Amino acid sequence: MKIDNSGKLSGTYSTQSKTTARAPSSSTSSAGSSSDSVQINSVASRLSAIGNDPSSQQPAFDAAKVESIKSAIANGSFSINPDKIADGLISSAQELLQG
Repeated sequence: MKIDNSGKLSGTYSTQSKTTARAPSSSTSSAGSSSDSVQINSVASRLSAIGNDPSSQQPAFDAAKVESIKSAIANGSFSINPDKIADGLISSAQELLQG
């Protein structure tokens, strides 16, 4: 098969127009036929309640602390205490599991 200068195909292949009827896909479903339900556990409920309490709203971050950490990293004096991080993670997990 080759394409001539007119942009048309030339060769031994013939073009045939075939139409095929497709059956509706079984993956489509009507919007009203499903009965999904969602349940929120007690931990999520408490977190949601804490987040909605206006008195517990705090700024997203402490800009001064971020700047001090940034400068400590830049000058090489920032140290990481893995024990303190692990203790904090364990404490947070225990608080979430209690209740």
